[in-house]
Amino acid sequence: MNLEFDDSKRMHHGVTKQERDKILRRFIKCVDGKLALHKNVPLNRFSIKCKDDVGPAPVIGWITNVLKRRVSELALDISSCWDWPMSTAIDGCGTMVQEFWESCSVSSTSLKRLTLRFNQMFFENHKNVSFDTPNLLYLEYSDVIADKYPKANFDSLVEARLDLQMTHDQIHKAKFSEDDLIKHEGMVGNATVFFIGICNVKSLYLSDNTLEVLCFCCEPMPVFNNLIQLTVKTDRLVGWESLTALLKNSPNLETLVFEGLLHRYDMKCRSDECLCKPWEEEDIPTCLSSSPVKVLKIMKFGDIYEDEDMDKMMDQVEYFLETMPNLEHLIIHYETSIDEDVEEVLSQFQMVPREGLTECRIQVISENLDLSSN
Repeated sequence: MNLEFDDSKRMHHGVTKQERDKILRRFIKCVDGKLALHKNVPLNRFSIKCKDDVGPAPVIGWITNVLKRRVSELALDISSCWDWPMSTAIDGCGTMVQEFWESCSVSSTSLKRLTLRFNQMFFENHKNVSFDTPNLLYLEYSDVIADKYPKANFDSLVEARLDLQMTHDQIHKAKFSEDDLIKHEGMVGNATVFFIGICNVKSLYLSDNTLEVLCFCCEPMPVFNNLIQLTVKTDRLVGWESLTALLKNSPNLETLVFEGLLHRYDMKCRSDECLCKPWEEEDIPTCLSSSPVKVLKIMKFGDIYEDEDMDKMMDQVEYFLETMPNLEHLIIHYETSIDEDVEEVLSQFQMVPREGLTECRIQVISENLDLSSN
């Protein structure tokens, strides 16, 4: 049996506080009632989306209830201004209790899929977050990073989608601090244990925020021996230093997907810490020259802020084609309705020399066209 609840369907602009309170009470009563009604029915999936603050007590009660029933898939999408001040651990086959804002612990042998989305103002880190989920296959995790990850047991994890963020203070220290220790070590937090815990995944999605966390809160970069597919969301304000390190430590990567193709340009772009095309007069080694990637997919190509962004995207793709020795298929999803632009992009990329490299099929897909080099 699957149970799914979404209070956002009832909440909308214009609802008075009195009406909102009534809706919340009815929502809590509805969830409690459904769980009680089906208390003897095996539960496969339990999903809660709380876009308005229902408070910690009901949510923790629901989680405890379904974990005791050995639910296979748990999805939480929670907005809250509470500090979640509960500290009592619940014994059983699975627990998810403790202080949600100060510390959070997920322990279950039955969970196969877990989605955690905590929509908060990112002013403070959790003190501790632990995962003891040895049979988990899928993890989606969106939150501010914790100060510590005492345990990160993901022995069976196959796929992870991560949107982890630093607090506002950590971002400021990482990018603008004059502290010599931070400048030297580059660390403003430590999520290394968590990333070591997930390093056996086969498929990984990283938001642009997570790329920053990897850069400033993970040392050393774990080796992802089993990683086959990597998807990264890029942003013009986020550098690619951590992405470069991750690619170096993913020896069996076959498919690389970019959501967007922009990044922060700074002095590190003139070193081997970045993937972008170096200045013409410089001969800088790149990890791309030993990349095992066979399929490169670029989403949101042409999604630009300034005219010069398009030139940067074109240069970047040409550099991929020039340097990635095992590339067999380049797929570009071009955000344009102008057919001539699609034809011109394909023609320009076809002219990039790949002497001594594998033959690469180039495919450009737009709203109206799907063109290919062969």
